[in-house]
Order: sequence, then structure tokens, then C-alpha cells
Amino acid sequence: MATIKYLLTHDSDSRWGITVNTIGMQNVAAGSTYPTSDHPGDYLFSPQKGRVLREAQIVYITKGSGWFESVHQPRTQLRAGDAVVLYPYEWHNYAPDSEIGWAEAWIGFAGEVANTLLQKFFPDKSHPIFHVGMTDILFYAFEQAYDAAEKMLPAYQQQLIGYVGLIITTVYSRSLQLPYIGNPDMNGINVAIKYMRQHLNEGIRMENVAAEAGMGYSKFRKIFKEYTGFAPAQYFLHLKMERAKDYLLNTDLSCKEISYRLGFDSAPYFNKMFRLYEGLTPMEFRSSEG
Repeated sequence: MATIKYLLTHDSDSRWGITVNTIGMQNVAAGSTYPTSDHPGDYLFSPQKGRVLREAQIVYITKGSGWFESVHQPRTQLRAGDAVVLYPYEWHNYAPDSEIGWAEAWIGFAGEVANTLLQKFFPDKSHPIFHVGMTDILFYAFEQAYDAAEKMLPAYQQQLIGYVGLIITTVYSRSLQLPYIGNPDMNGINVAIKYMRQHLNEGIRMENVAAEAGMGYSKFRKIFKEYTGFAPAQYFLHLKMERAKDYLLNTDLSCKEISYRLGFDSAPYFNKMFRLYEGLTPMEFRSSEG
């Protein structure tokens, strides 16, 4: 069973930088011919020859298994929960395993903004496959995009831009987050972050934070940096500086009072660290944002 839409676009749509040309979902039963004959000539291909598209597509496998290959990617197994980026003007090929079949959803889009998003989020054409798992967010995005394309209400193309963005950012973020979901160490990291926020008025030792997280410091520091992108002490200072900016913009507290509230040894030291962090002194920041 397939639900597929191929869309016409107007010049007014292209001015937005993204146009959606196709959106579809289908179940391919074991032993079925693939691809089906429901596609226009520009989209048809055979697993023997592959194809080249003039647009980008994101394909999400929701059931079953198969394979994918491209100019930059050797033939690689796909399984449920994988998303594949098809780059414009790049040869690629894929199909479900004939004895298993699969279910897939896809969206095809083009335009200057679309190309920019691909370059920002998926710059490496040698790694077009992302394991994102089974997530309701992607199911929702594809279903809602198809519904908008089917109804074709005024400005539906602009509505579809939002779903393209949601699909791209979900594939990107889920591929990075999935290894941490359900990892008990992540509970410890979240405990540590909460502990830091509760003690912004102190000069706490990171070894003590690690103990709160239930880890030795070396392990804690390694996992914390992988998870947040910051070393624990850097992250704590970052939190202090963000709180300092809030005080500067929303209160009349002096630098001395702010430094005291945030547990700095002295106002001059606070001023020095703030300037290193923000590129301005606290008073310059207050004046520039006031």
C-alpha cells in the first residue's frame, strides 16, 4: 500500500528557498516488485541501475530491512529506524530485502535554503545513513506533511517547509542523542547539572559534583564533555556567566554584589572572567544591552 504525492510549485514558492516536490509513505511486502510503478519518470529507478535526482530526499525506514549505496557510500544494510539522506545530482540506489520487505517514508525538497541546510546538518556525503530509532516525532512529521500536501490549502508549501525543518533537525539530533537514551550514566550527568544550578553562589569542586553524579571524577569528566561539549568546570562557569548577564540586565545590582552572589573571590576577578567570556566588561555589557 502506498500514499504518494508529487507536487507542482510556483515561482512564488521558490522564493522561500525550499520547495517540496514529493512526499510519500509505503509498505513493501516481501517478494514485491521494487520500486513500484507509481512514480513519474524522473523518480523511477531499478535496483540494477540506481538513479540520480535533481532534489534532495530524506528516506526513513520504519519496518523491515534492506540496503543502500551511493557514489560515496558502499552498499550498506538498512534496518528499521534508519534515515538516509539522498543528495541532489548524486547517483544512489536502494531496495528492501526481497524476503522481508520494508515500510518507508520520504520527502523530497529543493532550493537554496534546502542546500544550505544539507551543508550545515549533513555535510559528509560519505556518511548518509543515520540511525535515529523509532520516534513518534518523525512519524508525526511525515504524516502531517502528507496531510498538508493532500489538502493543498493556501500556503501549504510554506507549511511543508516547517515539516522539512522538523525532519532534518530530528534526524540530526536523534542520531547524536540515541546512544545516550536509556544510558544510566546520563541520569548522573543530569543530576550533576541540576546540582551546579542549585549551587551557582558557591565555588564548588568538580570532584564533589562527580560524587553527586555517582561517578569517579575521570569518568565523570569524560562523559560530561561528550554529553554537553564542555568540561564540567567550563560548564559551571558558563552557567555563572549566564546568571550574571541576567542580573546585569534585569536588576540594579552592582558588580560587587553580583560577584558575591555568584561565589567569585572578588569583583575584579569576576570582571576579568566576564570579559573573557563575553568580550565586554560587565558595565559595558549592561550599557550595550540597556
